[in-house]
Formats: sequence, structure tokens, C-alpha cells
Amino acid sequence: MATLAKSTIQTLKTQGFKFAARPVVRGASRALATSISRATVATNLAEKALDPKTLASDYEFLRNLVKSIPLVLHKPVVNVEDERYFQLPLGTLFAAPTRELGLQMKETFAFALQEKGVAIIELGFDDPKSNFMLELVEAMGCVPDTHSSNQGALWEVTYKPSGVISAKTGATAHSRSHGDGEFAWHTDGSFEACPQRFFGLHIVHPDHLGGGIFRVLPAEDLVAALSPQSVKMLLQTEFDLQVPEEFYKGKATNRGRLLEIDPTTGRYLLRFRRDILADPPSPDPAANAAIEELNSLLENPETKGWRFPDDVFKENVVVLMDNARFLHMRTQIRDRRRLLRRVRFHGLSAANQRGEINLQVK
Repeated sequence: MATLAKSTIQTLKTQGFKFAARPVVRGASRALATSISRATVATNLAEKALDPKTLASDYEFLRNLVKSIPLVLHKPVVNVEDERYFQLPLGTLFAAPTRELGLQMKETFAFALQEKGVAIIELGFDDPKSNFMLELVEAMGCVPDTHSSNQGALWEVTYKPSGVISAKTGATAHSRSHGDGEFAWHTDGSFEACPQRFFGLHIVHPDHLGGGIFRVLPAEDLVAALSPQSVKMLLQTEFDLQVPEEFYKGKATNRGRLLEIDPTTGRYLLRFRRDILADPPSPDPAANAAIEELNSLLENPETKGWRFPDDVFKENVVVLMDNARFLHMRTQIRDRRRLLRRVRFHGLSAANQRGEINLQVK
């Protein structure tokens, strides 16, 4: 327990202060009495001028004294989580005041998407059914893909406990995107024979309760964190990929590599979703070791990627992204009214080799 320095006590006595014997108190009463006694001394100190050197020597005591007084509320210390926000590259944030002007800017959006991997478009008009996003994809000369044999090009990413009907079983299937839990790192359509190279999200109603945070992890960042041996195995190994029942299109499984290199740009291209891999993923122990390292890296709490800023991921914004150049995830949903609509699409020259998929504009 901190006490006044003897020199300070002597100075106080010479200036007329009296020090009474401390009463015998217990528990909270002791703390309160001690604080009141010290508070009285502190008040007297303020009223009587002391030598500056003496005040300086007792500054720490006085500071702790104020903190120790019960019922004095101090400004709470807010533990703000360290966040790394995604910095949009120059030339990727746009405004479309009208539908017509937005469609006229299709070449600008397409260039940003192809070169930077992302295009953000703030809509200046109401679009409750997300028709503009579909029209834009087609205007850029791209092909919107269906989500399953019985689901169209637009898919609602929202809390939907009723699920959808699976074309495979005829029964109800529950998609991860229709739950309210965290959706871990993945790329869209990673189970497809030829995954869609791009996707778009129209943010109809963001999570207003602090959940549903959208994060991205560039392929280059992920590859740089993996060992050279794991990168080699992911580049050369084909894995069996199980198709979720809600996205069934006639095949229960597909095969493909999780990592490739674009032969034109030299960029790394990804496809990944942990829960579609077999157990074990491969008969090759080296390939399984690579998957284990990849999973461990993505499960590490330090692998947070980059959070989309709230002033970007907001109502009536269209987000277009290169699905192969980024992993993405979302945190647990808190606002069950959260509603995004998604479209997945290929470029005009979509081919089996993902590196040959290029965005073309009419």
C-alpha cells in the first residue's frame, strides 16, 4: 500500500496538519475509510502550497490515491481488437448514380476486376431484386452460372433455416451460407469441375449488429506463409472434391488441384473449402501433409486476413471479386436480417484450365 513520504508528513505537520490514529475497520469499510482519509489529505495538499520538489516526488502517490477511491468512475479501457483493413487498390472504388451510367461504365469495372481483382460499385438507385448486378455481368460479356440444377444465377446469402431442395436427393439441404455461424476461409464453387473465376455480391442489408464481417486473404499472402514443399504438393496434386447437396449438378464429386499458376500473369490461383475434401484428402502422405499445414495456417487465430471496411461493405454496394485470387470468409452473423445476393460467373473464354479464364468485354 502506498504511503506519504516522511518528508511530506513533516512538511504537513509544520503547516498545521494533524494526523489522527487510524480507526480499526474491516473489509470494504477499511478500504473506504482509508480512501476517505487519503482523500482528506489530498484536499489539504491542494489547499496548502508545498515545495514543487516535494509535490513532484509524491505525484505517483497522489495519482494512485485518486484511482483507489471507491465509487469514483474512471473512463473504461476498451480493448479494441487489432484490425487489418483491406486497402482498396487505386481505381477500384466507383459510384453508379443511375442504372444507365453504371452499365455504360462496364469496361471500367471489367478492367479493375481483371487487373486488380476487385471492383466496388456504390449504387445511387434502388435495386431491391439485384437486377443491376446480373445485367452488368452480362454487359461485361461474362456468363452468369447457375448455383445448382434447380437454382438460378442469383443466390441469397442470408439466414434461411428452411434450406433449399437438393436436386440430388429431393430432400431439404442446408447451405453454410444460409446459416448464422462463421463461414471459414474458402473460394466460391471450389467443388465445381471448373470453378467460377469471379463472383459478385449485392449488399442488400448488411449486419447492423457487428457480425457478418467480410474478410479476404490474397493468394500471394497465403502461399508466402506455406513451406516450399507444401506449395509444390498443392500445385501438382489433384484431390477429390465432394459437391455439397445444395449445389448438385449431376456429379457428386469432381477432381482438381487446389493451387495453380496463371500462365499469363504468373499469379497464384486458388480453390479451397476444407469440408469438401475427403478424409484423408489423398493416398499420398506428402499431399496430406501439405493439406495439414494449409489447414493449420488457416485455423491459426493470427491468420485474420484483411477486413473489408464498414464504409465499403455497406448497403446497396456491389462487390465484384476475382474468386481465384482471394480466399474469403465471414464471421458469425448477429443480425439475422443480413441479406446479400450472389452471382458467380466465368469470363467469355472459360476453359478447363483456370489460368486461361480471362474477362472480356463486349
